[in-house]
Amino acid sequence: MLNKDHASIRLRRGAALVLAASLAAVAGNAQAADPVKGGTLTVGLETDVRGFDTVKGGVYGISGRTVAGALEEPLIMVTPDRKYEPHLATSWSNSDDGLTWTLKLRTGVKYHDGSDFESSDVAAHFNRILDPKNKSRSRGFMSAIKGAEAVDGNTVRFTLKHPWQAFLPTMAGRDMGGLMESQEQTASGKQNRSPIGTGPYIFQEWRGGDRIIVTKNPNYWDKDKIHLDKIIYRILPDTQTRFASLIAGDIDLIWTDRANSIHQAEKEGKVTVYKQDGGGSGLVLFNASAPPLDSKVVRNAVRHALSQEIVNKVLWKGTRYKAEHPMPFKCKDVSYPNFSTAKAKELAAQYGKPIKLQMIHTTTPRGKELGEIFQQLMKKAGMQLDLIPVDQSILVKRVFTNKYQISGWRVADALDVGPQLFGLSHSKSPYNITRLKTPELDKLSLAMRMAKTMESREQLQCDLVSMINQNGNMAFGPGNRYHILLQKNIKGMRGFTGGTAYVWYLWKDKG
Repeated sequence: MLNKDHASIRLRRGAALVLAASLAAVAGNAQAADPVKGGTLTVGLETDVRGFDTVKGGVYGISGRTVAGALEEPLIMVTPDRKYEPHLATSWSNSDDGLTWTLKLRTGVKYHDGSDFESSDVAAHFNRILDPKNKSRSRGFMSAIKGAEAVDGNTVRFTLKHPWQAFLPTMAGRDMGGLMESQEQTASGKQNRSPIGTGPYIFQEWRGGDRIIVTKNPNYWDKDKIHLDKIIYRILPDTQTRFASLIAGDIDLIWTDRANSIHQAEKEGKVTVYKQDGGGSGLVLFNASAPPLDSKVVRNAVRHALSQEIVNKVLWKGTRYKAEHPMPFKCKDVSYPNFSTAKAKELAAQYGKPIKLQMIHTTTPRGKELGEIFQQLMKKAGMQLDLIPVDQSILVKRVFTNKYQISGWRVADALDVGPQLFGLSHSKSPYNITRLKTPELDKLSLAMRMAKTMESREQLQCDLVSMINQNGNMAFGPGNRYHILLQKNIKGMRGFTGGTAYVWYLWKDKG
């Protein structure tokens, strides 16, 4: 049996430097004094939460994860330097054939209603997700798991369809599928709106569209690490209102990707700016199922015409970075097609016909600006791009129903983006939304999915992205750089994953 207690994930390029700089900025903030007990933290969210039931709630965005993490917990914890550590599971092991994972659970853990947290809860949670009848949106990201069973009260065994190195990242995930919820509350149909978990805070109130309130769990199994009495999550969709509320002192912490707010906060110095590079990236889709984008020459002509550096400078005002791939680790070479108007013109001439394309984009100012940047860049390369603004929901529908040529998209930040890469690449995947289907992509994506070691899985992800870059059916970048803005008296800030701040560990300096 191979013990996997402290498997590490390498920081992606540049992330260590950005994290180090951010930690230096708040080092005194986090370490200056012993934590103060008590107080209320007010967090500004950009959206309301859809719900907390792993099936009914769909998927979490950053707002959902920031709330749910206070209430529910994963089996395994990921540290700021991306190492796995015990949490609700105290140890884990993988069989020699890679097909069985056995996890030992922490004893004495209670749900908020006083019931025991047991292996039967874990097995029921994952089996519910895996049941195709439930149509859980989390199922597609863990379909390599055949099922889970309770061996005894604190031991759970997972059986896999094939060796799958994404198992530990999945168990450490803070999305819907990774957080343990009360099976009794779920069975009663109440979990979605009145969540019960094992976490450090207990759900108290949810005023839809206004706020969610949670209070300290006095019986939490690791209560010495929890300091606040209460967290109020205020739902403030307007970015300017959210930032103004922070500057005015009405709220304590926000997440933002708005460059103007970030630069203003850095310039004025009234609040602390905490930033960290993440995995995932922006993504541009090129529909390879119909002319002219069924031509690799045309796809690569467009790829060379576009510049993520210009997108970062104009659209994001330098708050992101160039990303040649979406993985949270380094690759030596992924055949990234750099910006070159001359190369784009050369390939367009090689095609021998006028290249006229359409791009769908959201009706938001950012979506419109992205389309206009692409339109101007392609015009310089002698290609025509017509813009079609649509609502976000319509954009998603058109992409999935094959009614588009070019569209913006994203690879979501994750500890392991392999499931997304497989979905985007394999010919039989319903998530193959560029419709490029080749035996080579199928072979490589399957090899990546079934790799027997994490080292080989990571290398195969690099190889897969290299093949995608050569085929030109997707364009990665810019990369995700997260910014948390917080009041200077907020202490204990840790690194975070997926843009989610672990706000439940913070404390307030009263000095």
